[in-house]
Amino acid sequence: MKTKDYIALTDFCSHYGIDESIVLIFSEYELVQLNTVNRKPHVSRDQLPNLERMLRLHLELDINAEGLQAIHHLLDRVTDLQEELKLLKKRLERFHQ
Repeated sequence: MKTKDYIALTDFCSHYGIDESIVLIFSEYELVQLNTVNRKPHVSRDQLPNLERMLRLHLELDINAEGLQAIHHLLDRVTDLQEELKLLKKRLERFHQ
């Protein structure tokens, strides 16, 4: 596990001026996965866009963790459906050629 692939939770929270408990709650609701590096919680860099999105929804719209969990699930579902639609369009193009 390379440390450069992860950001310390303390650094992330310090950058955004938030308490670590917010991200820990997000982790409990499976909105973000925390990894332990050197016995401290870290966030994977590839999860940052999702974590930042959830944090904005929480701070700007005052959406609680349960609401964020529902939104996260729906966004994942939309992404899956978009991928499925792309696949089906490609298949359909093959039949029309």
